[in-house]
Amino acid sequence: MLTPEEIRALREFTEMTPVQMAQLFRVRPADVLAWETGALEPDADQMARLERLQDSRAKKMRFKFN
Repeated sequence: MLTPEEIRALREFTEMTPVQMAQLFRVRPADVLAWETGALEPDADQMARLERLQDSRAKKMRFKFN
């Protein structure tokens, strides 16, 4: 499970705006910002998708540095 700080870091790392991430997850931009402050938690499906996005980015980073 990602923390609000990790969700924000993931969005920033992927160079997405809140609007772009909202479009990807089919939510409102305000929901993305609420995830990042802890005011709202992603549902189970959204969290699973966030974790997969994080995992895919981590794998790409390993290839860049190896």
